[in-house]
Amino acid sequence: MNNLFRKPKRSIFKIITIVFAGLLLVLAANYYINYKYSLIIESFFSKFNSCDFTTAKQTISEDNIYLKLKKKTLNKDLNTYFSSVVKDICDSVLDNEDDKSKALLVLNEIKSYDVLNSSLNKVIISLDDTYVPKSDSDYEAILDLGLDNCNSGNFTAAIDFLNKIPDSSKYYSDATKYIDKCINDYKDGLFKEADALVKDDYYTKAINLLSNVDTSIISQDDADITSKINSITEAKENYLASIGSNDTQNLTLTSSQLLQAITSSNINTLNIESLTPYLVYVNLADQITYVYKGSMNKWDTVKSFTCSTGIDTEKTPTGIFDVRERGDWFYSDKYEQGGKYWVQFYGDYLFHSVPYNEDQSEVVDNTLGTPASHGCIRLKTEDAKWIYDNIDSGTKVIIN
Repeated sequence: MNNLFRKPKRSIFKIITIVFAGLLLVLAANYYINYKYSLIIESFFSKFNSCDFTTAKQTISEDNIYLKLKKKTLNKDLNTYFSSVVKDICDSVLDNEDDKSKALLVLNEIKSYDVLNSSLNKVIISLDDTYVPKSDSDYEAILDLGLDNCNSGNFTAAIDFLNKIPDSSKYYSDATKYIDKCINDYKDGLFKEADALVKDDYYTKAINLLSNVDTSIISQDDADITSKINSITEAKENYLASIGSNDTQNLTLTSSQLLQAITSSNINTLNIESLTPYLVYVNLADQITYVYKGSMNKWDTVKSFTCSTGIDTEKTPTGIFDVRERGDWFYSDKYEQGGKYWVQFYGDYLFHSVPYNEDQSEVVDNTLGTPASHGCIRLKTEDAKWIYDNIDSGTKVIIN
C-alpha cells in the first residue's frame, strides 16, 4: 500500500521538472530570438537612416528565420518607423528642388515595402509635380489631396489636383462635386469679404475685390460675380445720392480739381475714398503730413507730422498716389545718407526718417518744417516708424 502512494509523488515531481525546464527553454529561445531580432532591426534603421537602401533591404531579407518568427512585430515596427520618417519629411521645409528630390527618393523607397497605407501616396503626389497616376489608389489619394486643400481654402491647388482625375476613374464624380465646392466656397468667401467692406462704406474696394478674381478658380465673367458687382455699384450710387447729390457723375472730382480743392477742413466734402481705413495728405506749403482714419466723407484726423519735402531742384511730386512697398532701411551711395522705416508711394519717392549716416549711428540732417530732401518726404524717426507700422499698402496718398 505504501509503495503505491509513493510512485505518483515521484511522477508529479518529474512532470513539474520537465515543464519548468521546457518553460526555461522557451523563455531562453524567445529571449535569443528577440535579441537577434533587435540587432537586425537596429541595423536596418541605421542603414535606412544613412540612405543605404540596398543594404537596408538586404538586412531584413525574407529568408531570415528570426524575422519570419517575428513577422507581425516587424510589420508593426516598420509601420511605426516609416510613419515617423514620413512625418519628419512633411514637417520639413522643402524650399528647393534638391530637397524635394531627396524627399521623394526616401518616400518611394518606403513605398516599395508596401507597409504604409494610401496616405503615403498623398505625400508623394503632393511633392512630385510630374507624378503620373497609375491606379485607383493613386486617384483616391489625389481626391483626398483635393479635398484637403479645398477645406483649408487653397482652392487653386485643390482644383489642380481634382482636374487630374479622368472621367474613366470611379472617383471622377466625386472630383467634379469637390470642384464645384471649391468654386462655391471661393465665391462665398469673396462675397463675405465684399459685404464687410460695403458695411463700412468701402464700395470701390469691394468692387475692385470682385473685379480681380482668381481666374484659375472662376472665370472673369462669372454670372454670380457680375451680379454682385452690379448690386454693389447700385448700393454705392444710392449711398452717394444719400449724402447730398443726385448727380453721381460729378461726385468724384478730377485729380486737378481735387488737388486744388483739398484742405484739412474740407476733406469730408470731396468724396475721397481709400482702399484702407487710412488716408494720407501732405500739404507742401505747410510742410505737414496729415493722417486720417475712417471712410469716404467720414475722415477723422489721427496724426499730423511736421515733415520736410523736396527742394526746388528736386521737388516732391504732387498728385494722387497709393502706398506700395516698405522696408526698415535704405542707403544712397549717391547722397551718402540713408533713411529708416521707408514707405513707398510713387517710384523712388518715399516717406522715411530724417537721414542717417551709413552705419545708422547718427542723424546727418535734422531739418524739418522746410524743404530739404531730394524729393522724398522726411519725418522724425518715430513718425516714420508710425507710418511704417500702421499705414497699409493701398492707402491713398494726396500731395499738393
